[in-house]
Amino acid sequence: AEQEALDEAAQAQAARAQAERDAREEAVGVWTDPATGLMWTKKDSDRDVGWQQAVDYCRILQLAGHSDWRLPEIEELQGIYDSSIDTPGHSSEDGTPVNWHVKGNLKLSGAWEWSNTPGVTPQNPYHHSGEAWLFYFFLDGGKRSSYPIDSPTYGRGRALCVRRSGE
Repeated sequence: AEQEALDEAAQAQAARAQAERDAREEAVGVWTDPATGLMWTKKDSDRDVGWQQAVDYCRILQLAGHSDWRLPEIEELQGIYDSSIDTPGHSSEDGTPVNWHVKGNLKLSGAWEWSNTPGVTPQNPYHHSGEAWLFYFFLDGGKRSSYPIDSPTYGRGRALCVRRSGE
């Protein structure tokens, strides 16, 4: 019985410490995924940008005392997709209401989020040049698509930045 009380007290202390960390992160605009240890910005760039602009946006970002932000890999974006979560928002394309399926109560503002993962070209699916993967968070199952990084009409997305927590 004494050990159970000690275990419960330790669990309660850990829960309080986690709640305090969560509140601090919320106040400074970040969220750390407990499953991966990745720290994410609570909001994306809030405007459509080309791939290089997305890379630059994250590279120069100063947030929560950190300056080592980067554009995530496509697998990292897919890792925060959760079909069981419905966060209300609006499509950047026409303003229609949508539900974002994203962990951490992150505030997404556009249809697509850029990744730093090289994409594929239709002519040669093994050739990773000139394209990057984008991820779509409001379709059931999520969706990744490869787009040209320098097209003025295609390949416009948002930048959601990430960093390794604890570094």
